[in-house]
Amino acid sequence: MSWLAWRQFRTQALLAAAATAAIVVTLVLTRDRLARVAGTEDISTALDSLQLLGTALIGLPAFVGAFWGAPLIARELETGTHRLVWTQSVTRGRWLAIKLAVAAVAAVATAALFSATFTWWSVPLDQFGNRVGTANFGQRGVAPVAYALFALALGTLMGAIIRRTLPAMAATLAGFFVVRFTFQWVVRPRLRAPVIASRPSNEFGVQDGSSALNGWVLSSHPVDAAGRAVHDVYAGEFGRQMARVCGITIDSGSSEGERIECINRLGLTDIVRLHPDNHFWGLQIREAIIFTLLALILAGVTFWWIKRRIS
Repeated sequence: MSWLAWRQFRTQALLAAAATAAIVVTLVLTRDRLARVAGTEDISTALDSLQLLGTALIGLPAFVGAFWGAPLIARELETGTHRLVWTQSVTRGRWLAIKLAVAAVAAVATAALFSATFTWWSVPLDQFGNRVGTANFGQRGVAPVAYALFALALGTLMGAIIRRTLPAMAATLAGFFVVRFTFQWVVRPRLRAPVIASRPSNEFGVQDGSSALNGWVLSSHPVDAAGRAVHDVYAGEFGRQMARVCGITIDSGSSEGERIECINRLGLTDIVRLHPDNHFWGLQIREAIIFTLLALILAGVTFWWIKRRIS
């Protein structure tokens, strides 16, 4: 049975291995050059475009779910070949376990190697950027491996329930992205308590020092020197102070520099809730654990469905 499962899956696995090897070689060969020019204007278009590989890493789990997971069972059910296997002294559970194991090993190996290499390659860029931000987060660390396992389990379940390959692929893609991005915006910010910090106010433009808080900003609001929230810098007591001290009103025609100088003089700052850069690995591990548990739950439901609902 193991040999049959590998034989059925080997084409996809070999293509994935070849594509991953090409990507890894490209990243390894360009890493030294990137380390020398990161953060400067000397970064070439070619190096800059290699960052798009991160987008491919975001799409890899969806590919695994739709093209590996969904057909895993649906194709057998469509063609009726599952009945032949089940009459050869192979239990349904063992049949599914072996097929899932072969696909899972390939998915984990592909996602882990791709993610590890891209994470290492991106270190020079992350010194000047934000890896906790929503886009970069899904391109680095251990989370992509857990996403791939979740997508594979989701696709397998959709294939077992729908029993047709193309509809199961579509349902897998839709389901994966709904869960993935709902988690990103609703759950991930709560996986760890955010840090509360202050920075020079950016009400009238980005100021020097405001970028020192490198991380994922969840919310930001301005407060005056007494710590009171300022909802409109031109209205209320703060607006009157701007008019009295700086001669600036909403219709004064002042420049951006004059407005920034005035709010700094009056002590306006931004209070920021954020996940700083040092929260990266903590969030990664928590998210990876949750998606792995979701994958195990979906796999368990698939085993139950195969044994109880398919004849």
